[in-house]
Amino acid sequence: MRTVAAAFVVAVVAVAACGGDAPVLSTPAECNPLGGLNCITPWPSALYEAPDTTAPTGMRLDVPAGALPTNQDGIAIDPAPLNRLDGFSIAAPIITAFPGGVDPSPLVPFTNYPASLTDASPTVLVDMDTGERVAHFAEVDASAEDTPDKQALYIRPAAPLKFGHRYAVAIRRSLKARDGSDLPTPEGFRAIVDGTATDHDRLERIRDRYDAIFAALEAQGIDRSDVVVAWDFTTQSVGAARDDVLAARDAAIAAIGDAGENLTYTVDSDEPFEDGAVIARVVEGSFTAPLFLTQNGAFAPGTQLARDAAGLPAMQGMYDTDFVAIVPACAYDAAEPVGIIIYGHGLMGSPDEVAHGAVRKASAQLCMVVVGTSWRGMSGRDLPQVAAALNDANKGPWIFDTLVQGIVNFIALEHIARGPMAATLFVDGDGNSLVDPTKVYYYGNSQGGIFGGTVLAYDPFIERGVLGVAAANYSMMLERSLDWPTYRTILGGAYPDPLDMALLLNLMQMQWDRTDPVGSVPDLLTGAIPGTPAKQVLIHMAVADAEVSNVATEYEARAIGLPTLAPAVYEPYGVPETEGPLDSALVIWDGGDGPLPLTNTPPAENDAHQLPRNKPRAIEQMGTFFATGQIVHTCGEDTPCDCTTGACD
Repeated sequence: MRTVAAAFVVAVVAVAACGGDAPVLSTPAECNPLGGLNCITPWPSALYEAPDTTAPTGMRLDVPAGALPTNQDGIAIDPAPLNRLDGFSIAAPIITAFPGGVDPSPLVPFTNYPASLTDASPTVLVDMDTGERVAHFAEVDASAEDTPDKQALYIRPAAPLKFGHRYAVAIRRSLKARDGSDLPTPEGFRAIVDGTATDHDRLERIRDRYDAIFAALEAQGIDRSDVVVAWDFTTQSVGAARDDVLAARDAAIAAIGDAGENLTYTVDSDEPFEDGAVIARVVEGSFTAPLFLTQNGAFAPGTQLARDAAGLPAMQGMYDTDFVAIVPACAYDAAEPVGIIIYGHGLMGSPDEVAHGAVRKASAQLCMVVVGTSWRGMSGRDLPQVAAALNDANKGPWIFDTLVQGIVNFIALEHIARGPMAATLFVDGDGNSLVDPTKVYYYGNSQGGIFGGTVLAYDPFIERGVLGVAAANYSMMLERSLDWPTYRTILGGAYPDPLDMALLLNLMQMQWDRTDPVGSVPDLLTGAIPGTPAKQVLIHMAVADAEVSNVATEYEARAIGLPTLAPAVYEPYGVPETEGPLDSALVIWDGGDGPLPLTNTPPAENDAHQLPRNKPRAIEQMGTFFATGQIVHTCGEDTPCDCTTGACD
């Protein structure tokens, strides 16, 4: 794989230097002659699509064997799982590269999205179905600064692309090489522009697409003579992103029964926390949930979704999964039954987080029972499988399939919490229920805030949720997280080529789209997802969050279509500052941390990630939202939530 890439670099440079026609291309048949210094770049590309009248998009991915990266053990990535898709990810970055790297100075940063829609931008992204330019930012991979021939150029849309749309990408001549010289025109694009037939079958079969590509660019005032390279691609259908979760959810709900009547739970311990004055009980145990995994759902190599003849998740009976619940002391003295919060834990954690400080504080201040379970697929017990998948991308289903089970677990927990647990577990000494099963809400932080958007999107009962320090699009947020270097070390040990690593994040996102909120939250507020009502959501963001980047949180807010609650410490692009009360909103909390790097690199450690969950005004805002459905400003009249001034306490 690396010898092919090296030969490709030489070929691209040679063709660019000679300036002549190239009837016989040097690019291998399985590789992309539109340039990029890696076999499949630029990616995504229609070069790896094939017409399919049975697919909703009319296309099916067609990646040949040998095109994808190979790890240090000589194991090539099998393209078969990709080739079942009817298009590319709506969220993963667009990636290319040039010999010697590019000068990043003219690229539009995430601090200036509007400039990407003007002639000032050397990168262009056009929705060919609507004719509109797509706001984005562009950057080079900062981690590959010392290997310019392997430095990815990323184009990152400001919000998820549309399902089943066709997009054109162009790199304009205003983008230069690192040394200030013109970028070389890739040999395949030169042949397209010159009208020269080649021996490259994949290039020839997309040649006819260029009339529409050039027309779309010309409609934006961009002549083909001003373009170093251009290409197009098709995004996957909505079904490709949602069918797995919808099929598993629908089968699960049928098995669960009304309010979890078919589910059972077992208590392992039920004890007061400390003296019981604030938290009366901490309950740990397990409950049954519908199972859709192989190997009886074991935390073991090879466990992934069991599928039926149609390729959809197939239920395998029931299995036991864990839960932790806390009951605040105030629930025993409350004038009426209290609400229930379904809680989602953080990165590679466990439901033990329910009994930790910030959640205890929320439980007591809001006087609500809190119960959580494990994010199957990305819990602490899943770590060995995560490491295995980073070492060999073919094992991706060990993570991404099992995340579907994680969503099912939370839907089952919601049902059993307002059914059997409400009737027999969350009760006083006389057996009277302490909770109101009609008042069930979602709250999660970090990873729990991220996947909480997906749970809200698919759960048929919960209508309001608070997503603490949440975001969307793992392929964008990972590199910008303080948590990433550990996982990058494993990935880099298996795939040391920096351009391979950039591509692997894209390939992972194509599997993540099913459970990453990008696949569902664009319809969160509309009720357009079958079987779920319209939802209300409150996102808490901390300025300069070192673990969940503000870039990704703002991306999710745009995906959902949220406003920013006014007054705010600043107004993110596309998330307009709006006076409350609001039904759904982004609320920004500033603890004086930062600034964050402008590059795709982890920041220095700070305390921002923990900020909103620990602030009384943030918890007060949550309580009002759960109780009334209104998001109101709690930091003082005409005062943004600048916690350095005491406004949050």
